[in-house]
Amino acid sequence: MKTTLIEVGLLTNKLTEVQPALETCLRETGDALIGHQVYDDLTLLVVHLLSDTIQCHLDTLSTALRLELIDSFQVIHCQLFKVVFKQKSAIASLKDFPLHMGESWFTAAEEENAAYLCLTSPHLSQAQISWLATQPAIALWTQVLLSL
Repeated sequence: MKTTLIEVGLLTNKLTEVQPALETCLRETGDALIGHQVYDDLTLLVVHLLSDTIQCHLDTLSTALRLELIDSFQVIHCQLFKVVFKQKSAIASLKDFPLHMGESWFTAAEEENAAYLCLTSPHLSQAQISWLATQPAIALWTQVLLSL
């Protein structure tokens, strides 16, 4: 089953302006902020929708986009896998993970030694399984089955 995520891109210096409204929406819906990735002056936030709550987020994010508090947002439907590393510094090794077109990875917001893979297929490819199996820094990987 595919999972629904919302990716939000914004300037890192605007995070303190955006985060309170996003957290309010998360409390109202029960959804979860699962990803947080900083790229120099840009930040990516990833929200995991746990039920049919997209409208609350769309209202909040549309307003933030109109006010130029965020640069972009998009709804993503993917197969979500969680990878847990033995230490936080090993997450950088995911840059070599064999992603296919339209696939991505991002660090977990709730665990400093974890990351998520957003993949197009419900099954890992042989190359992806082989890569994961040969990484000594990986403690565990599992598919996240919560979906709408």
